[in-house]
Amino acid sequence: MWCLMVLSNRRIDFFLIGALVVCLPFMFRLNMVIELNVSLADILIVIILFWLISIKENQQVLAVVLKQNYLIIVYMLLLIYFCIISMANYFTNIYIDFPYGLSAIIKLFVNFIYVLVLLIFIEKYKDDVILLLFKWWRITAIIISVLCIISVILYRFGVDNGLTSGGRAQATLNDPNLAALYLIVSFTIVAISSTFVQKKLIVNVAMVVVLIALVSTASRGGMVSIVFSVLIVLFLSLMMGRIKELFFLLIIGSIISFIILLINSSSDFLSFAMERVARIGTEGDGTSDRILLWKSAYEMWMDNPFIGIGIGQFIPYSTEMYGYTFSSIPHNTYLSFLSETGILGFLAFIWFPMYLVIKVILGLIKRGGNVFYYLFIGLNAIAIQSITINIENIRFIWIYLAVCFVLIHTDFNQQPKDTQENSAWIKLEVNE
Repeated sequence: MWCLMVLSNRRIDFFLIGALVVCLPFMFRLNMVIELNVSLADILIVIILFWLISIKENQQVLAVVLKQNYLIIVYMLLLIYFCIISMANYFTNIYIDFPYGLSAIIKLFVNFIYVLVLLIFIEKYKDDVILLLFKWWRITAIIISVLCIISVILYRFGVDNGLTSGGRAQATLNDPNLAALYLIVSFTIVAISSTFVQKKLIVNVAMVVVLIALVSTASRGGMVSIVFSVLIVLFLSLMMGRIKELFFLLIIGSIISFIILLINSSSDFLSFAMERVARIGTEGDGTSDRILLWKSAYEMWMDNPFIGIGIGQFIPYSTEMYGYTFSSIPHNTYLSFLSETGILGFLAFIWFPMYLVIKVILGLIKRGGNVFYYLFIGLNAIAIQSITINIENIRFIWIYLAVCFVLIHTDFNQQPKDTQENSAWIKLEVNE
C-alpha cells in the first residue's frame, strides 16, 4: 500500500510538472483594478503549492532546498525586500499608483513561488525532473512555434486569427517581443535537451522551427540578441582555442541561417520581419520613443539614486517630474530597476544573473561542452533583450534561471541511478 501511495504521488508530481510547463506560455489579460498579464500556470502553481504542502515528507525536502540552494533563495528575497524598501518614497511622491506598485511586489513573490516549487521537485526526483521538464518544454515550444508560423501565414492571406499583432507573430503570449523571448529561451532548452539524449543530428527539426517562429515575431530585440549571443560564444570559443566547439557552432549557425534565407528568398513569409530589422534606427521605427523613455528613467534615477522613485511608479512620477504622463513603462529592465528601486534595488537584481554568467564562463573554460555554450547563449540573449523590454515579471525567465543554477552546480561525471533513463544525464559530459 505504501509503495502504491509513493508511486501515485510521483505520478501526480510528474503530471503537475508537465502541466505547469505546458501552461506557461498560455497567457491572458486580467483586469483587477489594474490590467495584469497572467499565465494559466499561475492558477496551476497555487494548486501545486497546496499539493506539496499536504505531503509531510516535502517539509524535509523544503529544508534541504533552502540549505542547498540558499543563493537563489536569498537573491529573490533580497530583491523583494529592496522593492518594498523603495515604497518608502510613496510618502514623498505627489502622484502615486499604489495598486500597480503592490502588484509588482506580488508578481515577484509569485515568481519566487515558481522557483521554490521547481527546486523542491528537483530535490525530490533529481535529474528525472530536469528530463521531464525539458521534454514538455520542447513539445510546448514546438506547439507555440507552429502557432506563430501558421498565424503569420494566415495573416498574409488576410485572415487575422488573433495570434498576431499587426502581422507579427505572438501566439498565446499577447506580445510579439514576449513571444520572441519565450522562443529564445525555448531554443536553448531544446538544444540542451537534444544534448541530454545525445541526438545524432547536429541540428534537429525543433531547433529550426523555433528559430523560424522567432523570425516570424519580427522582434528586432529578439533577433539581434540571439545573433549577438552566438557571435559572443564564437568569439569565446576562438579565444579559448576550442576549435572543435567553434566548428560545431559554425555548422549549426550556417545550416539554420541557410534554411531561414531559403525560406525568405522563396516566399514573402519572413519579408516583413527582415524589413523591420533593416529599419532599426530609421525615423518612425519607434527607437526614438524608446530612447526618450530610457533618458527619462535615467533622470528619475539621478533624482532618487539610492532607493529610487518607488516600485511601479515610473508612469505616475513622470507627471510629477515632467508635467505630462507617460503612457508606457521604460521598456528596459535595467533602467526600470534603477529608476524605481535605486542603486540598491538594481544591485539586488543584477548580482545573481551576473553570478550565473560567470559560472557558465568558468564551466566553458574548465569543462567546455555544448551545455555551457547553450546556457551562455540563452543568458546573453536574455541580458541583451532586457535592454528593450521588461523581463522581471516573466515566469519562464525565472524558471530558466533556476534551471541554469541547477545545471551549473551539477557534476555530470556522476550517475545518480543505474537506469537507462538516467544514463542520459551522464551523456551531458563533453570531452575536453
